[in-house]
Amino acid sequence: MKINILGGTGQLGSRIVEVLLQAGTRPEHLTVSCRNAPRARRFADLGIEVRHADLDLPETLAPAFAGTDVLMLIPSMADVEDRIVQHEHILTGAASASVGRIVLSSFSAARTDSRFLIAPYLVYAESKLRVSGMDWTILRNGMYLDPLADWAPALARQGRLPYPVRQGRVAYISRDDLARASAGALMQDGHSGQVYELTGPEAVSMPQLAAALAAATGAPIVFDCVSEAEFMANCREDGIPDRDSAILASMYRAVDHGECEQVSEHVELLSGAPAETVDKYLRRAIESPDVH
Repeated sequence: MKINILGGTGQLGSRIVEVLLQAGTRPEHLTVSCRNAPRARRFADLGIEVRHADLDLPETLAPAFAGTDVLMLIPSMADVEDRIVQHEHILTGAASASVGRIVLSSFSAARTDSRFLIAPYLVYAESKLRVSGMDWTILRNGMYLDPLADWAPALARQGRLPYPVRQGRVAYISRDDLARASAGALMQDGHSGQVYELTGPEAVSMPQLAAALAAATGAPIVFDCVSEAEFMANCREDGIPDRDSAILASMYRAVDHGECEQVSEHVELLSGAPAETVDKYLRRAIESPDVH
């Protein structure tokens, strides 16, 4: 079986490739399709075929997908409108290449009433894949834990976790756990036509998250419920473009709408082991920064 990772040079995609190799998938049975081939040199050095795939150049996609049995589709970080066009290109190329099954990396907020600004793409992408005529599996990823470990030193200096969340909870999950579950969906039979919610084992409140960060860093960190305007001003001070800060603010709006609090056991179902708790992951990642 030939598995093709579209977006295999990204932080999630590269982890999926590593998990597949660790699980015994032979390099010659893997393909990494990406826009920037030099970024995939380390995979090429392992004997994995690297193919050029530019989501904005549809003529590159069918050749990149040729001979693929299962395609891992990790979307780009483009604007919503551009992602929708890219998704059309991907599905057309996959159909032309007679791809057997597509595994789509989606997100918890894939719902028509979502407050998240990326939701229109998510709903479209899932719906378009379902009616594409190809076999499919949809993985709705929970919110990443990894950035919190990156931000922990700054949060420790501030002594506060300033998010615009009043009461929402989040079932945070690490990219490592998402990679394990994604690899399971790629390697195993029986997942066609299934939607999986990939979450951590618990939904934590923001005060609980602040306490977990405090325990992991050894610094006093408390939750500070800020307004969206203050949150976006903080983002601007950190050099985050207004477009991206607006997307982040909308994500926390979705959190308060209950869109990220669902907890499932699908990670264990797909990978054979449960996802890490917030406390355990943060302690591990902050003690060993190379973890994430």
